[in-house]
Amino acid sequence: MANAGVPGGFLPAVRLNLATYDTAEIEQEASRKGARGIEGDDYLLHIDDVWAEESPLHEEWRRGSAGKSSILDPVTEALINLLASVRIYCKYLITVEAWLLCLVSVSATLMFSLYKVNGQRLAVNVSWAFISFAIIFPLTNSLNETFRRREQALVALGDVKAFLLSYYQGHRDWDWTTGNGRRNLPKNHVAQVRLVVALLVTDMRNVLTCPTTSRQVHFHTVWGRKQRSRMGRIQRELLQRIANHFDRISLAVEELKYAGQPGNESSRMRQYVTLTMRAWERLKFIKKYRTPIATRAFARVYIFLHPIFWGPYYAHLLEQMLNVEAAGAPKPTLYTVVCANLYVCVLSVLTSLAMMGLFNVRYRLEDPFSSAAAGSNEDEPAGGGGVDQIHVAQEFAELMYGISQEFVGADQNACGGGPPRSCYPLPSECQIASLEIDTRIAVVHIKEHALRP
Repeated sequence: MANAGVPGGFLPAVRLNLATYDTAEIEQEASRKGARGIEGDDYLLHIDDVWAEESPLHEEWRRGSAGKSSILDPVTEALINLLASVRIYCKYLITVEAWLLCLVSVSATLMFSLYKVNGQRLAVNVSWAFISFAIIFPLTNSLNETFRRREQALVALGDVKAFLLSYYQGHRDWDWTTGNGRRNLPKNHVAQVRLVVALLVTDMRNVLTCPTTSRQVHFHTVWGRKQRSRMGRIQRELLQRIANHFDRISLAVEELKYAGQPGNESSRMRQYVTLTMRAWERLKFIKKYRTPIATRAFARVYIFLHPIFWGPYYAHLLEQMLNVEAAGAPKPTLYTVVCANLYVCVLSVLTSLAMMGLFNVRYRLEDPFSSAAAGSNEDEPAGGGGVDQIHVAQEFAELMYGISQEFVGADQNACGGGPPRSCYPLPSECQIASLEIDTRIAVVHIKEHALRP
């Protein structure tokens, strides 16, 4: 079957079953739709084969899972998942504060377990209701709020990417029939707009990936206040530059109007600018304003104090394990006493780490934007972060890669862009499905970030 005019890479993605290929049926379908079965254009009717093509992602997943045929594979996978979870816990949740909390928990537990007054331990069955009310409940609610803020940031980030790309495509592709159309635009119009959009996106990335300066140390220490002041000046400069970039892309729409673009299309492009600005303001506010700092301070202080005030509970648990209150009970051996003390200490540490783990998860998601070093290839963030944060650099790199794309053959206007030669002047046969898109500028670093898994 001939495939004249089909670009390289278009048909190979669709492997047709030639054994069941019914020419008469295809020609009848083409005749019914008015296509008349032109030689070489039959591939246009094979949308069903396009749909039936297996996803390359599923193919790769199946190849990667092909070696899993042993009956022990589920057990191995479960162990690997468990080890991975332990690694993530140790990497992101075991902090210096967690080690200090472990020290406080063990010290408080041993103090109430070993210290006696008139031969009696300071042991009592303390209720945990206050802990649930004062620490766990606020932490879980605050954690839900941080996830909600992250989802709002994702929506706003998606709006920025979609509207800015649509805005650039309008400058690159839209043409009109009145006058000379795009030929009236000045030289390098598209390249100028692309540069302004690239500068805008880069400054947005730099603001959102900035390491946070709203921690408590930035308000209550000398070096923290100095760092907050210095970085605040840089942030204000970046925000002013972003405002200037918005002014420039707004004026670029006026340039299209001067060249004769219809008012309805200019209005649509101005709408893209307005929606982008609104989405950016949401992102900026999420970056700048956090959940109440007093809540964070309250949770941190109570987490460190609770092992001391709940030490009598662990002493009571130790007495129950040693059975010291039972009449006629034998005296426990040294080995039993050591094991019982070890158990209550471990239980105290695990309880404290559970609370600190909730606090650390919330703490890391307080800023939903990953502060990965902009422009670098490092996976580790510059100012700390977690795997659940938004990968701003990668998302904006995808946008930058999108605005670097152009249709091959779109070189008929000095302004750049416009319809490719296969589309204008209007051909006798449409070639939309055959158009090729490529980059004409160097995008090595952009592509590396955009295609990072």
